[in-house]
Amino acid sequence: MQPKKNCIPKISIIVACLNSQKTIEKTIKSIKRQKYNNLEVIIVDGGSTDNTINSIKLQNLPHVKIISETDKGIADAWNKGLRLSRGDIIGILNSDDYYKENIFKEISVFFHNRHKPIIGFGDVILFNSKDKSKKIIKGKIRSKLGLLNGFGFLHPSVFFNRKALEKIGFFDAKIRIASDADWLLRAVSLGVKFEKIPSVTYMLSGGLSSLYPFTSAGEYADSLTRNGYSKFYILIFFMLRFFGRVKVLFK
Repeated sequence: MQPKKNCIPKISIIVACLNSQKTIEKTIKSIKRQKYNNLEVIIVDGGSTDNTINSIKLQNLPHVKIISETDKGIADAWNKGLRLSRGDIIGILNSDDYYKENIFKEISVFFHNRHKPIIGFGDVILFNSKDKSKKIIKGKIRSKLGLLNGFGFLHPSVFFNRKALEKIGFFDAKIRIASDADWLLRAVSLGVKFEKIPSVTYMLSGGLSSLYPFTSAGEYADSLTRNGYSKFYILIFFMLRFFGRVKVLFK
């Protein structure tokens, strides 16, 4: 049976969390405010010992699936969500980030009738919870050389279709911090198309890559090597990271 032409695509949002009672409510509310009719939300909780699960349930979010059990890290949690997801379009949101209102409808229009693997990326508004400052990160595509300095967008703004997931596969659960960047580099090496989409996400500044910059850099370098970058490019990568750290120290 052929699907109806006018049916809107299902969007799956995966949220991994652990002891996130202070922030998860705002995250869930931003999903509820989308007012999108064909939506599923998959919450993958790593076994929280605080009030995270009750905070989620109090929001009465329709079409939500909740898993609460120990996991092997963020990539493992994302993979659990991906395996449960049934959406045509998939987004992954951190438990301390949130979406701008009514972006799902525009994202749905963008992906409509796109049958090839595609990853969409948008803009991120970085906010600091301490001083309330904000910084806008305008998503952009970088060249092969530019990727040595990271992607030109941040992962909470990313949405991708099921064809992309089928081609790229799941996240590498052995990677502790840079699993999202590794997945994106794999997509680049496989020739998956990247395009700008009307996605706007508010993201809390900081994160594991900021807390553990050297581990993150090492994992990113390993991913570059696995995805076809030569030793010459890896040398440039570490030079960029070194001068970047020096610049921060002398600010």
